[in-house]
Amino acid sequence: MEIRASFSAPNVHSRTHNSDYNPLMNLRVDLLIRMTVVGILCWLGASAYLVAQSGRREAQAVLKIADQIRPIMTWDVMRRLESVDTDARHPDLGGAASRFPNPVCLRYRAKDGETSDWGCGLSEVESDVPRPIVRVLRALGPGHISVPLDVSIYGGSVGTLVVESNDESLLTHQWRGVRELLAFTAITVLVLASLALWSIGYALRPTARIVEAVAHLREGDSEVRLPMFRPREFGEIAGGINQLAERLTQANSARAALTARLIRLQEDERREIAHELHEEFGQCVAALSAISASLRQSAVSTGKVTEADVVPLELGIEQMLTSLRGMLKRMSLPPLAGQGLRSALADLIQAWQIRLHGGSRVVLDADDDTDRIPSGDQALCAYRVVQECLSNIARHAPRSPGGTVHVRREPAGLFVRVSNTIPGNHAGGVKSATGMGLRLMEERVRSLGGTFSVDDFAGSEFVVEIRLPLATR
Repeated sequence: MEIRASFSAPNVHSRTHNSDYNPLMNLRVDLLIRMTVVGILCWLGASAYLVAQSGRREAQAVLKIADQIRPIMTWDVMRRLESVDTDARHPDLGGAASRFPNPVCLRYRAKDGETSDWGCGLSEVESDVPRPIVRVLRALGPGHISVPLDVSIYGGSVGTLVVESNDESLLTHQWRGVRELLAFTAITVLVLASLALWSIGYALRPTARIVEAVAHLREGDSEVRLPMFRPREFGEIAGGINQLAERLTQANSARAALTARLIRLQEDERREIAHELHEEFGQCVAALSAISASLRQSAVSTGKVTEADVVPLELGIEQMLTSLRGMLKRMSLPPLAGQGLRSALADLIQAWQIRLHGGSRVVLDADDDTDRIPSGDQALCAYRVVQECLSNIARHAPRSPGGTVHVRREPAGLFVRVSNTIPGNHAGGVKSATGMGLRLMEERVRSLGGTFSVDDFAGSEFVVEIRLPLATR
């Protein structure tokens, strides 16, 4: 049995933690970008609201102008009708519009169809607004505002006056408001970003040490520890990292201890093999050597070798072959896939009975249902536990009157009980319970979610019991 253990040190060339890496600065930049985006969205929303409000105010202003300009136009048309020197079809639209500070467009249509207008042409302010902005403002604004007014004198209609908004003036006013809002938003975002770089950066100072601790854990350094930070969330993160580092330390210690146990087990197995070779094959080889010398002496003295002289040689060779087959069978994998757990245990017990040379008698008590247990990890673990217990009986209690191997398939899983009677007050079985073999078997059972127990009933009976859960199909 060859066991290899390897421990790899952290590779310094694959280290991803850079000394120039500053998570706090990266977080600040990320927050700054997010705040800038939020500021731009706020500016867009406020601009749309400002344009809509400006359009509503313009519509209210046009309605107010229309209410005020109606009596002025009625008086001017009446005066022109009474005068022979003026044309009532073309009232003084400019004079009426000059009474109001905001530019408006006035269109007059006389009853006979004659038209005149004032302030409805293109103005110089149109070029102040970029064309893309004009399209956006017109899409968000109220559009062209037009209020028709009926001009009546002495109960009869003489014409229609239409008061319209000056679109170019409205666009210029809206663009000026949007630019002022943009400047205010930029200043606000700049101030908030400066405050964020200081206040949020101060609050997030523990992140640098947390990221550094995670990098050390990734490299395999389990000695890293963090203090309890504030606020509470960072304290919980630090506590989790400390617990993870503690578990990593325990795992490394357990791995080192298990590797040491495996190395000791390898040495014990080598000593066991050497002991068996010396006890089994050494004696047979010595006997064969003596028989060979006797045959040579007979051949020299008498000149012939009889059949009786060869029989001891054949018996010695047969005994060596039997011992060799037993050793190979103990070291080979159990044939569970081909014959089932019960049959494999029966063959194992028969082989150990041969090894005990008629000493203690081991009885197998197993249900037929155990042969239908899948040949997986659970069946192999049960086989190895029985094999280790039989090895302990042969090694520590060869004069035991007898032993029993109980195997049952229960609703909760697989139950295995190996017991042997201890002759007299001999307590050798108890010592084997604390040996490396059963300790490794216990770890193997517990790794499969099972239970393992060893009992010594007043030094008269030594019992090993295991319970293994079986996977449901």
